Amino acid sequence: MTVVIQTQVPATTAADEPLLSYALITTPSPLKASPENPQVPEEIGEVVISVSRQDRVPADVEWIRVEVPAGTMSPDLATDLNKISPRISLPGWTVRLDSAAKEFVCAPTGSHAPIGPDTGFTIQLSDIPINRKVGTAPVTVTESSRTGNAAFKERETVFQVGKFPADFYLRNFLCEPSIIDNGGDVKLTWERSANATYELLYPGCDRDVTNRTSLDIEGIKSDTTFYLRATTGDPTNPVIRILSAQVTVLKPDLVVGNLTVTGDLRAGQILSPGGVPMLNLSLGLVQIQSIVKADNGLIVGDYGLRVDKIWTNQADAVTVEKLRTNEIQGTGEAVNIKTDLRVGQISSPGGVPMLNLDAGFLQIQSHVVAGEGLVVNGYGLRVDNIKKSQGEQVNVSGGLTVDGRSVIVS
Repeated sequence: MTVVIQTQVPATTAADEPLLSYALITTPSPLKASPENPQVPEEIGEVVISVSRQDRVPADVEWIRVEVPAGTMSPDLATDLNKISPRISLPGWTVRLDSAAKEFVCAPTGSHAPIGPDTGFTIQLSDIPINRKVGTAPVTVTESSRTGNAAFKERETVFQVGKFPADFYLRNFLCEPSIIDNGGDVKLTWERSANATYELLYPGCDRDVTNRTSLDIEGIKSDTTFYLRATTGDPTNPVIRILSAQVTVLKPDLVVGNLTVTGDLRAGQILSPGGVPMLNLSLGLVQIQSIVKADNGLIVGDYGLRVDKIWTNQADAVTVEKLRTNEIQGTGEAVNIKTDLRVGQISSPGGVPMLNLDAGFLQIQSHVVAGEGLVVNGYGLRVDNIKKSQGEQVNVSGGLTVDGRSVIVS
């Protein structure tokens, strides 16, 4: 047996959707149309409909009707409804044939009965004399149901049940291996008859495989379900059979819309939708590989913010309370530092070292030009060599005193 794909009539509103859930299977699977020769007895089939309530709130149900088309045309399932043996497994319910409506009516002994999530049951139609025409027959399940004290409403579900040629078969659709590494390959194999067309469908692919019984698929990066679809019969009312096979990918690539993570998110690198690296986390820290735009400011907590380079645009200045950095570039306004500035060396715009602070004192590595004089307090001023601007040495024979302290001149 196999599950028949359910085709449900679209509801105009959510209120029109069935309150019960239905699944239909057939025996044999698929059903075979009876021989066209009326002197040959019909093929016999069976339809089983599984019924359940998915919501925890029980539904009140007046009746459930199963319409089975009967006659000699392609959309008919049976040749004679009176030959069908109906049965319902739900205690307190009965099933009977309404010949005029061509429906099997299931009803409780009372006016209605509750069906809750723990009440699963089946409606079984056995000894069905299958119609002699290949084609698809609609089996319609209608319920009259409600929740609470609302009015009862009819809600419909339709199954398309195929009757296939006697010599048709499609079976043993396999995917091997069924578990692969990311980027791995699989081999699909199947058995089929020659009297149908076949298509293989999976995300991004719809491939004609009518003349094949196997196919290799390479480079699979995410969990994939493969569908093998067979189509045969009259094009005006074809019959379709679909089998599926799955492969599971270890550490798959994922494409999602919105993602909410309530636990840990572990990632080596985060890319933009275009594949541009934005964040690298593989080094044990967050390495931002793109521009950080913080319209409402950037707040950094306990460990502070380490910046290798700061530059401004042509309009705005950079203003910080405390700043440690390897390099500061200001292309427009000034860089304003309100308290401490800690640097190893300060160079000119051309890269010439001007000040060195690594040794624990201020070492000036260029000329000092003091147009208004040079005032040195505290420990005084030590000068190794004093020259005039013309290059001549200045001799101080009597010593040099600055603010009452001697200046040692060597």
